[in-house]
Amino acid sequence: MLVDEAKYIAGKRTSDGSALGDQPFTWIGLVDASVAELQKYQRRFHLNNLAIEDAASDEQRTKLDIYPEHLYLVLKTIAYDLNTERIVVGDIAIFLSTEFILTVRHGEAIALRSIRADLENHPERLVGGPTAVLHEIVDRLVDQYINVCARIAKDVEEIEDTVFDDEQPASASQLYFVKREIIEFRRTIFPLIKPIELLAAGKVTHCNASLAPLFSDVRDHLLKVIDEVELMDELIETALHANSSLIQVQQNTDMRKISAWIGIGAVPTMVAGIYGMNFDHMPELRWRYGYFIVVGLLVVVCSTLFRLFRKNRWL
Repeated sequence: MLVDEAKYIAGKRTSDGSALGDQPFTWIGLVDASVAELQKYQRRFHLNNLAIEDAASDEQRTKLDIYPEHLYLVLKTIAYDLNTERIVVGDIAIFLSTEFILTVRHGEAIALRSIRADLENHPERLVGGPTAVLHEIVDRLVDQYINVCARIAKDVEEIEDTVFDDEQPASASQLYFVKREIIEFRRTIFPLIKPIELLAAGKVTHCNASLAPLFSDVRDHLLKVIDEVELMDELIETALHANSSLIQVQQNTDMRKISAWIGIGAVPTMVAGIYGMNFDHMPELRWRYGYFIVVGLLVVVCSTLFRLFRKNRWL
């Protein structure tokens, strides 16, 4: 579906395609476009067949392909859903040459309409042409990575407080849920390193090499996010091991308590078992005070065992 299409000359949106001394470029924004819709733009801008097939799918990894007519870049978008505490992944497919930029968005993770509005309010930034638009999209995307990283860091911090400060086992499902979110986050952002490094080096065909320093700044921010993700992954891995140890310690404590109570209960059970065998000739069976003596001895023995177990911290 077409969201917006406009032509820009000297950084300003215009309906007139002619201007002296300035090269116009076209910016087209699509959402969840079908192959049939993309084929219309393929004929118009001579887009590569393989790139068209990729752009119609929402399951592509981040990558940068350079064709003779244009470059093709796939960016993965990420948003953090506060209701479900899950990360939502989408993607943006970008076709770019010196004359046009065509974006195909899948998902709602990042809206390009606000990016277009901000750039149109600052025409001096649009003077750089399609490459300037590409930089703004990538820069906004990495900022989004930073926000999502901060959200996941809070989840990791909550688990740390539970496991390391309170020394209480955390929910296994919560631990593995956060671990899975970190893995998904890593898989999304890591492949972006190589395309950003190429853009920062100013060696990508169809891109304005003068804007390479801008991509270099974006690369620094991306590397910072990657460092944070690596740290969170190490922390959650440590928390998993520590949580397993706490569960084992708790299980050992429970087993000692059970064993102690079984040991205390074994004494009256044994005595009752012996005197319940119904033999006619048993010692002390006919004593007048036998019952009271046996019960008293059981109380003394069980009390002694209880104190010993408490002293050794089994109870």
